[in-house]
Amino acid sequence: MPDTTPFELTLRDTVLRGSVHHGGLAAETPRLLALHGGGQSSRQGFRPLLTALAAHGHTSAAFDFAGHGESGGQLIGSSLAHRAEQALAVASHLGLQPPVALLGSSMGGHVACTLIDALAPRALVLFCPAAYAPAAQHLPFGPAFQSTLRATASFDASPAFEALERFTGRLLLVFGTQEDVIPEAVQQQYLHRARKAQSVELIRLQGAGHRLHDWLAERPDRFAEVLGRVRLILEG
Repeated sequence: MPDTTPFELTLRDTVLRGSVHHGGLAAETPRLLALHGGGQSSRQGFRPLLTALAAHGHTSAAFDFAGHGESGGQLIGSSLAHRAEQALAVASHLGLQPPVALLGSSMGGHVACTLIDALAPRALVLFCPAAYAPAAQHLPFGPAFQSTLRATASFDASPAFEALERFTGRLLLVFGTQEDVIPEAVQQQYLHRARKAQSVELIRLQGAGHRLHDWLAERPDRFAEVLGRVRLILEG
């Protein structure tokens, strides 16, 4: 049985490509979906973690958002709302059924939270999650999106936080102590807005910045620690 199986689907003339990391039988439906961030990121950032989770029996899926990695399409012109649509299309294509678990990194953390109502995740694992104002949700990525981000004085009304208030599963947050992208106010909102969650846990990685997956890849001991905490959240 291969460790991973590639998949692809077409959404609005854009081919999305991803892979399933097998933790059991090849035909097993993934119960975990990983959502990468923005910029130059891709699903490959999650590969070490998903490979390690597969070794412990967790079958998962990850894909590249439009304009990233192996997927087609353009980053410019896509949007946060379009990313949520892509994630739901992948979940449907793979046959994921609620409750699932969601992993999100940076922008992917925001997207994961906006899927709470649709996918009813039993667990959320968010690495340095970002948050965006309601006005940014449907704006195409590009100058107008960036202008809205710069003009945002408060993220309190973010769709991510509003959805997080309805979350009833287990939440694990991972931030670096040298985080230089996500404002402290956003980090605190993530920590305190999940009032109905079964549990909320926080890992602070001493000396890590925003690129947590790269940082962990160079530190096997810390990676093992995070892996253990992720497994506890997933396994309840």
